[in-house]
Amino acid sequence: MRELPDAAATPLGSDRDKIIFQAKCKYFGALANDTKWNELINYFRQKPGWRPSYRSKWLNGHISEWDSEWHYHLPFPFVGVEWFDIGLHQHEFMGHLTPPRIIDHSTEIASKLSSIGFDYEVKGDVARIWGYFPKSYEDFPPQKLA
Repeated sequence: MRELPDAAATPLGSDRDKIIFQAKCKYFGALANDTKWNELINYFRQKPGWRPSYRSKWLNGHISEWDSEWHYHLPFPFVGVEWFDIGLHQHEFMGHLTPPRIIDHSTEIASKLSSIGFDYEVKGDVARIWGYFPKSYEDFPPQKLA
């Protein structure tokens, strides 16, 4: 079986050292590291069933679309992530004539983020993990969660 990428994975054409240099020039300090990111990634990859949606802001200002694929679509390498939002509610489709059932995972996710040691905050139905200081509250909570 092919090994899944981890937080340090660097796509072809990317220069991890350049990304680290840019982060050091833009931010006062890191609030997360590859060890913490890997623990989070592995937790959700190994979780059976539902996985939360997420989006991120890259140090160049790009904010990703919401996604829920935790294997290959993550913002690699995580050293370039300014912040990472995680959706806390699961919307379970019940049929065309019935509204979706909403399952709240906020306690479980907040507990995991705390145990990992992330600097994070919960607002509405989203938890934001900060990769760097100063913390950015841009679009938090998001205007629209996918």
